[in-house]
Amino acid sequence: MTDDARSMGSVSGPHAGQPLLTAGAPALAAKAAFVVCHGRGATAQGVVNLFEPTYRHGLAVLAPQADRSRWYPRPANAPRAENEPWLSSSVDCVAAALEQASSIGVPPERTVIGGFSQGACVAAEFVRRNPARYGGLVTLSSTLPGSLDDLESSEIDGVLEGTPVLIGYGEDDPHVDPDHVAETVRLFDRADATVDERRYPETGHEVTDDEFDAIAELFEDVLES
Repeated sequence: MTDDARSMGSVSGPHAGQPLLTAGAPALAAKAAFVVCHGRGATAQGVVNLFEPTYRHGLAVLAPQADRSRWYPRPANAPRAENEPWLSSSVDCVAAALEQASSIGVPPERTVIGGFSQGACVAAEFVRRNPARYGGLVTLSSTLPGSLDDLESSEIDGVLEGTPVLIGYGEDDPHVDPDHVAETVRLFDRADATVDERRYPETGHEVTDDEFDAIAELFEDVLES
């Protein structure tokens, strides 16, 4: 696997000028794409390495890098307004990665968007704000960002047309609140996503082998579509 970094020139706000790491299949061989966001304190290279067991031939990987390795400063369950303008700038980074996938001939319906922890919050928020048919959404050890009031008063302005959404988390994860999970599931369900919620007993803030297997199957489905 070769890695290459390029600038996300279309991004505004705190993450403007940060690099977009690309790996996996080269442009001419890419049949599907994975836009993946790292967790707080981590890096684009780190999250590319984390998900390497799931990669398949023909999959291009695009990983944006957050400024100072954090997508937003406050906890994910803080009111959304308290994490602006960082949250909107983070969503811009995902959009820039989708634009890069499109430029190599991979459309949204063959692009999976995801991440771990804070990065998964960003991925989910991008899909909430930009509903369409995607290859999938992978939300690990996280939920949609915002307070419970934010989530309860939210709706997705559009439909996801059956987009597969994997929401995986450990029951012992101190960063994932069950009420936030329930509201996240509700929002995606109501937007016509196909939600696969997986709650793992005796599991903390980590990625499980079962989640890796589920993601690998999702990539295979997208590559065969």
